[in-house]
Order: sequence, then C-alpha cells, then structure tokens
Amino acid sequence: MITDEATITVQAGAGGNGCLSFRREKYVPRGGPDGGNGGRGGDIFLEARTDVGTLVDFIYRPLYEARHGEHGKGKNKHGRDAEAITIRVPVGTLVWDAQQNLITDMNEDKMRFLIARGGRGGRGNTTFTTSTQQAPRLAERGEPGEIKVLRLELKLLADVGLVGFPNAGKSTLLSHVTHARPKIADYPFTTLEPQLGVVRLSDGRSFIMADVPGLIEGASHGKGLGIKFLRHLERTKVLLHLVEVATLESFSELETRIKTIRRELKEHSPKFLKMPELMVMTKIDAVSKNDYRKWMEKLAKKGLKVLPISAVTGEGLGPLLEETWKLLSAKNEEPQVVKPLEERVYQAKARFSIEKNDTAFVVTGDEIKKWVAMTNFNSRDAVERFQKILGRMGVIKELKKMGVREGDNIFCEDHEFVFESDNMGDYRGN
Repeated sequence: MITDEATITVQAGAGGNGCLSFRREKYVPRGGPDGGNGGRGGDIFLEARTDVGTLVDFIYRPLYEARHGEHGKGKNKHGRDAEAITIRVPVGTLVWDAQQNLITDMNEDKMRFLIARGGRGGRGNTTFTTSTQQAPRLAERGEPGEIKVLRLELKLLADVGLVGFPNAGKSTLLSHVTHARPKIADYPFTTLEPQLGVVRLSDGRSFIMADVPGLIEGASHGKGLGIKFLRHLERTKVLLHLVEVATLESFSELETRIKTIRRELKEHSPKFLKMPELMVMTKIDAVSKNDYRKWMEKLAKKGLKVLPISAVTGEGLGPLLEETWKLLSAKNEEPQVVKPLEERVYQAKARFSIEKNDTAFVVTGDEIKKWVAMTNFNSRDAVERFQKILGRMGVIKELKKMGVREGDNIFCEDHEFVFESDNMGDYRGN
C-alpha cells in the first residue's frame, strides 16, 4: 500500500560552545584571552525527488537529527561547523507544522527547502575583549538548533485523473493507454492504491494519467476506499468521469451514477467542480449500440459531452486521448491569474512575556529561552551579562510596571533571581 501521510520530528544541530581560555606560554606572563568560537550546528533541508515515490521510509524513521557544531578551543581555534543533512521526499509533498499551518509545497523536482536551522556557535572570550575589559572571563554556550514536528502529506502530480464507481474500467483504460500495470479483476475495489502512467501521443506529446480506487455513495462520509485517495487528484487539470454501461438497465440509472460521483467529489473538495470534465462510457463492447447511443444523445441535450470506449477492443481510445489533450492544452493556455496580496497589519513579535503569581514573577519567551541556553550560569560574568541583556530587552522596565518589589523572586525558565532595586539581583540557581 502506498503511504501518503507521515509525521516526523526534525532537530537541527546546536552550535558548539565558545571557549574560555587564556594564552599560557613561557616568558609570556599576560598572554591575554585566546578562546575560539564554537562551530555552527547542522541545518536540515528537505529535497523533492522524482525517484522517491512514497513516504513509507518516514514510518520507520520518524526522527532526524543533525550534528552539533564543534566546541571552540584555546589558541583561538574555532570549532568546525556541522554538515547539513538532506531529507528526500517525493515530489508533491505538502509540509505542515504542528499547528496545521502549511510550511511549503515540494512540487518541483530537486526543490530544496530549509526546514530547521542549526544554532549559531557560542563566542569565545576573545570576542568579548574591549579596551576596558582586556581579560574577560566570559564565553557563550552554543545556540540550540530548531526542533519541529512536521506532518508530511503526499499529493501525486498528474495531468488527468480517472474517477468513477468501482469496476468502471479505470484500471483497464490506464493499462491500455500507458505502460502502467495495475491489478485488474472482475470484482469491486480491485485498485487499492493510486496508480500513475504516462500517455504518449504522436509528435512527442505526453501527459500523466492517475487512477484512484473507485467511489461509492457515502464515500465522503468514510465508506469505501476512494475518498481516502482523492487528495491525489486535487492537483490534476482534467477529470475523466468513467461510467460503465454494460450492466445498466435504464437511462435513469446512468444519471444516478453520474450524480452520485459528482456529489461525492463536491463533498470532498469544491476544486473538482471547477475542473474540466469529460464523460466516458466504458465497456460499450458488451452493450447494444442503440442503447448507449440514445443515452449519449440525452446527455448531450443536458450539455454533457460523452465519448464511448472499449478499452478491451481499443474502440474509441484514439478520439478519447485526443479530446483529453485538447482540454489539457486549453487549460495550459489559460492566463495565470495572480491574486493581489491581501493587506495585512504586521505586529512586532513579543520578545518576552511576564506572568505574576502569588510567590514570583515568571519571564518566558523564545528569546528568553535562547539566552538562557547560551548562558553559562556557573560564571558570574556570564550571569551579569545575562542580566544586562534582559535590561536591554525591557524586562526590568516591564517588571516595575507590574509592581515588582525588592526581594521578589523572578524565574527565567528554571533559573531563579532575587530582585534588587533596579536589576535582577542575586542569582539563586536552578
């Protein structure tokens, strides 16, 4: 069975730690700081490939981790950057985040997308050297890499889609006009997964045809198999609606089948109503000519163009493929309407948030988490720098607005401080 949905977790590499080091050589009593910077963590890319046809590999490997950057060393040796890793996905894969927001559509061969960015390396103490601080005892930890939970959804790329009831002759048609070899048998639901094939016409013309399991009444509510795979037809440009006439006894039964399929398509997605559609009567070799000719005339009066075929004998296949090509050509020649961008009011993302409870103030936010992760709280200089960063971010000012008093406890992630006058005060640890 084709696997067309998977959930994975990607974790980019963290940056390497900066080094706290001082030059130590004979006859050089004050060598000064020489700690190197840490290397950058590995990025994670997605790459769309035509030689990958399913998401089954992600079922068995749901976690992808890039390497961390190397730590900096003394003698101003910088850590090596970690190599990026590339995850190959089938062309036509949609990538959603944990909040069900679409991140990207991998719809072109060899398309690459940076899905998780590696953390930058921490700076060594050499970087913090200034004219007033020539021997800094301060070095940063590496920045954590991005971690994301992704839902991958595969939608096959095809030009023409086949729809209809089970046993309508979709697989037989696909096998006779392409090199695809779907399973064919005289019972419903022979097709259990989507099938693709390339139709080749004269003068180098070609298009891709897709077949999905047959639809039945109530498919939009979970009955049968076809509705599960209809997403693979949402990208198609033309629909061939196949109706098997060999077992039909009346024109009303034919109309009922057509209406049923259209209703199920509409329930799944309104996109199908806007697609060019061609009605195809199949298995005409097993029915009286007078019957299906009369039915064709009645459908023509209702504005439906119908082509009769017999995939077994080959009757009508040539005109069907040429008519399909005409619809595709007309669709491709339609001017691409570019929708104007909606006006949006962009608001600056909050750098932090503060919550007050009975015993303390809790400071949170993505930027707070980053600076906590990059600070070595065993170093007094590093703690003082962290407090200065919070001051520049406006945390102290906001705490005062919220009524902080001297001696109140303040938590940044798991780290506790005691407020003193105009700063974060003593660090209590975690």
